[in-house]
Amino acid sequence: MNMAAFDKPITAGFDLAEISAILAGLRLLQGSNRVPAPINEIMTNGGDIDPLSLDEIDALCERINGGDM
Repeated sequence: MNMAAFDKPITAGFDLAEISAILAGLRLLQGSNRVPAPINEIMTNGGDIDPLSLDEIDALCERINGGDM
C-alpha cells in the first residue's frame, strides 16, 4: 500500500473512542517484540521511510494525549 498521499501533515477531528483506539494501537505496537510484516509495511510506507522508534511512539502518544495535533 503506497501512502504517498499521506506525506503531508493531516489534521482531523477524532472522537474519544477513535483517540482511545489510536493510542491503544500505538501502545500495543510499542510493546511488541515482533511486528508482523503487513504492519511493518504500513509503518514504513512500503519501505520508503523508517518506522518510528519506541521513543518517537511515546512522544506521539504524549502529543495525542496533550491535544497537540
